[in-house]
Amino acid sequence: MEQTGDRISYSYRSIKEIPKELRPREKLKELGPQYLSDEELLAIILGSGTRGQDVLKIAKELVNMGWDKLEKLSIEELLNIKGLGLVKTLQIKALIEISKRISKGKRGIFVRNPKEALEFLKDKFSERKESLIALYLDLSNRLVDYEVVAVGNANTVISEPKDILFKAVKLSANGIIVAHNHPQGQPYPSNDDVNFTERLKKACQLLGFDLLDHIIVSEEGYYSFREEGLL
Repeated sequence: MEQTGDRISYSYRSIKEIPKELRPREKLKELGPQYLSDEELLAIILGSGTRGQDVLKIAKELVNMGWDKLEKLSIEELLNIKGLGLVKTLQIKALIEISKRISKGKRGIFVRNPKEALEFLKDKFSERKESLIALYLDLSNRLVDYEVVAVGNANTVISEPKDILFKAVKLSANGIIVAHNHPQGQPYPSNDDVNFTERLKKACQLLGFDLLDHIIVSEEGYYSFREEGLL
């Protein structure tokens, strides 16, 4: 132990300094995840350290930052943390997203109108690029799953109905809501947006799906094809 003022803290130990039976993976195997600290669990997910940075040290530093702060950091910001390369950064972002989905109880989310769709989608779009997202619903309008179907550039995104319907068939979904963002400008549909919606509607009808809405989102508000009577 180290004495720091009035505080006592335990000295850091690397993986190699810990008896094999007490290392994170062995503890998880023998005792179960509930007996591991946050940094031990994160160390297992990260897998290994880097030159001069032991994996437990990396995990401890990240946990000490706090999960709320880690969630808000972008990939570029995480890459600036010593010991994190692209792979480990993506692992952390994936872990946080899975945790968010579990805590929200994704299968308990109902999407019955544009407002509820927007509430779910509010943190799903890129701030700089147009992206197309599909929501897949069951007969009760309960969210079964969602997918970022395509990501484009600042003012366009390209997709085909088959890109959306493939997963709908796989999930045996009933209803589909598609949404895309306009990072720049107003949330009004272009001619391409209208034509794409019509093509998707026909494809859905052919395969027995209900296209419930196409929503366009921007900082100025939103546009709902359903509310405007176009679906």
